[in-house]
Order: sequence, then structure tokens, then C-alpha cells
Amino acid sequence: MIKRLAKMVCRMPGAVTLARTISRRRPIILMYHGVTANPDIVDWTQVAVDDFEDQMDHLRRNYQPVSLTDLVGMLQSGRIEPHAVAVTFDDGYKSNHDLAYPILKEMGIPATIFVTSGFVTGAGLTNSLLWPDFVTAVVLSLPGQSLDWHRLDLGQWDLSSLRTIYAARTGICEQLKSMPDKERKRLIGELDQEYGGYIDLERFPDYRPMSPAEVRNLAANDLITIGAHTRTHPILSRLDGSELAGEIVGGKEDLETMTGKTVNHFAYPNGRRQDISRETLDLVAANFACAVTTETGVNLQGHNKYLLRRVGIGRNLSPTQFAILLSGAYFVFQKAVHEL
Repeated sequence: MIKRLAKMVCRMPGAVTLARTISRRRPIILMYHGVTANPDIVDWTQVAVDDFEDQMDHLRRNYQPVSLTDLVGMLQSGRIEPHAVAVTFDDGYKSNHDLAYPILKEMGIPATIFVTSGFVTGAGLTNSLLWPDFVTAVVLSLPGQSLDWHRLDLGQWDLSSLRTIYAARTGICEQLKSMPDKERKRLIGELDQEYGGYIDLERFPDYRPMSPAEVRNLAANDLITIGAHTRTHPILSRLDGSELAGEIVGGKEDLETMTGKTVNHFAYPNGRRQDISRETLDLVAANFACAVTTETGVNLQGHNKYLLRRVGIGRNLSPTQFAILLSGAYFVFQKAVHEL
């Protein structure tokens, strides 16, 4: 979709300028996950560090980087500064501290990092990995050209290339996301028993979490805001009662104990609208000042501050494609893009 948009906009002189003008008071929240120095990784969530540096340079030169707190304040008050953009990260990868933070600090760009508390403490996670990354590590570690998981109701997959391996990872994770939380945990446990021994964690540095000390280090800097992202990254619409409270409120309390600061911002794992039940929304609203989804879009004055939209930034986005996304062109020309 982004490539089609880029081709269309490049055929329209002045399109980006027009989009920037139309979208100047429609704040954008960018969503990143990890930053990597590994040139061979193909995982969408891991943005090359050189690309990230170029993107932040483009952001500071052409837009107004603001904290998520300030952006939400603008939306609520109606006093929206032109071209306001907030940067966020999900999960709590070590690269946020080691690679992204030095660039943000040098350029003076604020960011909110949503941390899965169990990820950084190692509590309740398989092989100290978030469960989607555990699936990635399994399929990357297995010998052979194919994988037959019909006995687990997870299908059969081609593992003959990195492209097909990551396609398998995506397909398996989508199936796991659709299951009740207890069933997902059961299957992940079975996979760990059978395949966990194949995994050499040294092969997967991009999926390592920050340490609690590194989270504290970031929280001590005024540019960085630590937000909550649950304890173990479940699909929250599949939980209720004490389990739901443990993930949402417990994750917040974990991080507050860790950093000594109040945690006011929340990001929903997976973050689609169907992943957010009424009970989830009510619990988040009772404990946080705002929350972000993964629903794609800009944010308008008066928008529900507990259902904020973001724009996901992934690997291999060209400078032109990034500029088009940041301009708001996707949303201005959305109908035309879908008709291409």
C-alpha cells in the first residue's frame, strides 16, 4: 500500500505539500518497535539504525516533535500546534536504549517507550522473549525446508528462505492471536517443551529486552516517558476480571516501582479495535491519562484520548515513503490509493 501511494504521489506535483497543509493540525503519532544494526534481518518491526537516524532528522527539520503528553493536551484543548508529531516505541527492546535513545537525545526529540514489564524482568515469558518473538526464534532455529504443525492446529509452512520463514511466523502468530489466552499459552508451552532447546538466544540480539536499570536510565531523562504495555503482552479482549487487572494495573505498578515515577500512558498489545473490550477500555481509562492503539490514522481535536491512532513505521521504508507518510498524504488521498 505504501509503495502504491509513493508511486501515485510522485506523479502528482505538489501532493506532499498539499497533504502537509491539509494535515498541519492533525497530529500524528509514530509507532516503532526495535532499531537494529543487523543488515540481514527482515523482520518488519526492526528498523535499520541508519534509516531511523535519517527519519528523525527529517522529522526535526520539517515537523514539530512533541511529547505524547503535549500532543494529547493539544487534542483536548483544541490549541493544536501545526505539524505536531509524537514518537513512540512498543515492547521495551534493548535497542530502544542502546541505539534509538542516543539519536533521540542528540536531536532533542522526545519519545514515549511502552514497556512490557514482564519482558524486562523476565517474569512470565518464554525464554525471556515476547511470545511472537519466541515463535520467530523457533522457526528460525529449526532445521529443514518445511514445518508441519497440523497436530497443533497451526498448519504447514515453507521454511526454505528468510522470506517464507517470516511469512510462517506471521501466519502462526495470527492464528495464536485468534485463540483464547489460555489456549495460546498452552500451545506456546508445548512449543517451548519441544523446540525451546533449539534456540540459541545469542542468535537473536534484536529481540532482547532492556534491563530494569536501562529502563530507569531512560526514565531519568526528561526527553523519555515510560508507558505501560501490560505484563506479558496478551490480547486483552480475551481476558477479564483479575487477569485483566493484573496485566493492565499490575504492569503499571511494576514500572512505577522500577522507575520511581508515575506511569500515565498505556499501549494496547496488538492494539486493533477488536482487541480492546469495553472492560479493557474502562480499566485503562480509570488508571491512565491516555492510551494508544495500532489503528492507523491521524488524530483530530476531541478524539477519544484512550483510543489514539498511530502510524506504524517498519523496516525498508524509503526516505520518500517516510516523507509521504509523515505528510499525512496517505490519509488525504486514502480513497484514491485504494482505487489504484
